Amino acid sequence: MAESLLLPVVHGVVSKAADALVQSVTRMWGVDKERRRLEGHLVYVQSLLADAEAKSETNHAVRTWMKELKAAAYQADDVLDGFQYEALRREAESGQSTARKVLSKFTSKNRLVFRYKASRDLKKVLDKINKLMAEMNTFGLVVLKDVPVSETLT
Repeated sequence: MAESLLLPVVHGVVSKAADALVQSVTRMWGVDKERRRLEGHLVYVQSLLADAEAKSETNHAVRTWMKELKAAAYQADDVLDGFQYEALRREAESGQSTARKVLSKFTSKNRLVFRYKASRDLKKVLDKINKLMAEMNTFGLVVLKDVPVSETLT
């Protein structure tokens, strides 16, 4: 079943949210609280996915929820890619000549738009994950003891 690929997707997004490059940019842009909340929610959801997978075999609502979660995880991954891109761009820019840095200040409008859009997109995906977590609570999912969870929610 396609949903069985959900755990690696969520795990990848959690790893990306915990990445030092992503953290540096989200702190700089004042959205680190949202990034940490997204990371924490996904760690929690990740711990329940084995039970969700089992219940999705017989429960259409759980199966639909897993598809929506997968779409939200991919959306979060895209947003976090943007933060990684920005961090790498800043690293590359630090090695440029002074003239090039001055020139880049005149084209900063695109960066401001990018910053606004990335921050807004992070908040949107966090809202979507929050909605999915509220739905998840209606399914009575539990952490299965035989499934190791790499991290715990703090």
